[in-house]
This record gives sequence, C-alpha cells and structure tokens, in this order.
Amino acid sequence: MTFTTIFLIAGIILLAIFFLIAKLAIRWAIRLTIVGAILIAVLGVAAFWWWSSSLTPRPAPKQERTAPRRRASPAVN
Repeated sequence: MTFTTIFLIAGIILLAIFFLIAKLAIRWAIRLTIVGAILIAVLGVAAFWWWSSSLTPRPAPKQERTAPRRRASPAVN
C-alpha cells in the first residue's frame, strides 16, 4: 500500500466520523432551538401578563371592620 492509499482511507474514515458528529450536532442544535423557542414564548407571555396587570388600576384597599369587643361582665364577689 502506498502512502496515497493510506491517506485516502484515513481521509474517508475521518470524513465519515465528521459527518456522524455533524449529524448528532444538528440534532442537538434543533432540540436546543425548540427548547429556546419555548422558553422565549413562556418569558414573552410572562412579560405580557406583568405588563398588562400593571396597566389595570388597583382597587382602593378596604378598611376591615373590627369585630365588636365583648365587654367583661362586672366581677361578682
């Protein structure tokens, strides 16, 4: 075997390994993109909820009525 043949075989093997790694990387990139899109959507909804709830006027706090106190009966000795 000549060096050219060895280099061609090694190049084909390295190319195959590169394509396998690239295929896995693309799968993970797609998964991370989907997760990122979901997180951005959830954060967008949370930000919109916070923004829209800050626009509504706050109702005035009602004063709580205190319960009538029971008077102590006079002590009988």
